Amino acid sequence: MAFKDLREYLEFLETQGQLMRIKKPVNKKFDITAYTRKTSDLNGPALLFENVIDCNMPVLSGLFATRKLIALALGVKEDHLLWEYLKREKDLLDPIMVESGPCQEIVLTGDDIDLRKLPILTNFEKDAGPYITGGIQVAKDPIKGKRNVSMHRMLLLGPRKLTVYAPPGRQLGTIISRNEDKGLGTEIATAIGVEPVTALGSQARVPLGVDEFAIAGGLRGEPVRLVKCKTIDVEVPDTSEIVIEGRTIPGERVDDGPFGEYPGTYSWERPAPVLEVTAITMRKNPIYQNVLTGAPGTENHWMMDMPATLAAYHEAYKICPDLKDIKLTVGGTARHHCLVSINKRHELEARNIIYSLLSAPIGIKLVVVVDDDIDINDPLQVEWAINTRVQADRDVIVVPPMYSPTLDPSSPAERTSAKFGIDATMPIHSRDKYAPVWIPGQDDKCIAEEIADFINKNKK
Repeated sequence: MAFKDLREYLEFLETQGQLMRIKKPVNKKFDITAYTRKTSDLNGPALLFENVIDCNMPVLSGLFATRKLIALALGVKEDHLLWEYLKREKDLLDPIMVESGPCQEIVLTGDDIDLRKLPILTNFEKDAGPYITGGIQVAKDPIKGKRNVSMHRMLLLGPRKLTVYAPPGRQLGTIISRNEDKGLGTEIATAIGVEPVTALGSQARVPLGVDEFAIAGGLRGEPVRLVKCKTIDVEVPDTSEIVIEGRTIPGERVDDGPFGEYPGTYSWERPAPVLEVTAITMRKNPIYQNVLTGAPGTENHWMMDMPATLAAYHEAYKICPDLKDIKLTVGGTARHHCLVSINKRHELEARNIIYSLLSAPIGIKLVVVVDDDIDINDPLQVEWAINTRVQADRDVIVVPPMYSPTLDPSSPAERTSAKFGIDATMPIHSRDKYAPVWIPGQDDKCIAEEIADFINKNKK
């Protein structure tokens, strides 16, 4: 079922016991993100803060705080998430244009624009200031004229100015650079509080020129409805809660950072383009949304999990069609550590997978390949395979520093990383030597139920 907007989805979450309303007064600085950090750690609900001090609108946070909430947004079971996502992402549904939408019930231009009236949060102790983190940016590539939809942090600079932290290697960064080659600014709309699957679609790992709104349509099973912005030639989802329209100032850069980023460490000061706001539009009684990043796992990691995993799947499948399962671990920030399970057909097949994934534009830093008798969702089994099937001098591959589109505090230079892989597969012709010991009946369900019943009866 496709939800028509964020509000309908919040009503659904409430029926599922997955929306917690917090009525006591909270501050924009740290309070809301502290709650979000905790609900992420406890596999808890999304949070709606109804009484934000000095603000006239509620703040939603933690909408994507857990894998469970991602599955609910897509309407699938958690254990089917990867394969259902893979199927839907192939079914592109182009967005449709509408004449008007609730996102423009209120229109602010000129002197009426004041970003400081929005409940923009300060997330972490050492952050440079309040950041917009829950908006999706929509811009058009000046060469192909196609929309790009992505998500980037924006530092509040003043009543009408924000940074757009879109570094080299990111598609929005490329669009900004292409426009600046001609001395032009880039028109960017930032939509805050969109229907949840539309936000997830913005994270798709597709080439520049593929409209992520079409990906979102496929994931939703229904096209995204778009309305044209008031002051720029860009389109946004018609039910967005808040839309910030603006243009970057060609060649102007200011320092952005520090900011608590997805590796769980701070990214320090880096130059970022400056956006001058031309309009703010919103719904009546809008809901502001924040998306938390930081130490895994948080919203940032779970939003990126499926798109990055699918990108890795496509790379590995080219080499090994007999791929059983693939996973980007949350401890590896859903980007840097990849586990792959295969039915190996050639002794060196695992090595080809390792090299392919390490060089792919995903940011993977470590690849571990195991046989299809290992469940990669069980860390104990993966560690056992490494223990019993790996000799470091033979099976560990180290790759010298190469380009890597990630944030990594251990990197020798920006967007650069040495990488490694572990071939934890068995030799094809001596599998018996590596097979685990087995007790007939050890998987008997009756035995398991008998012991489980005893444990439950004797819980204190």
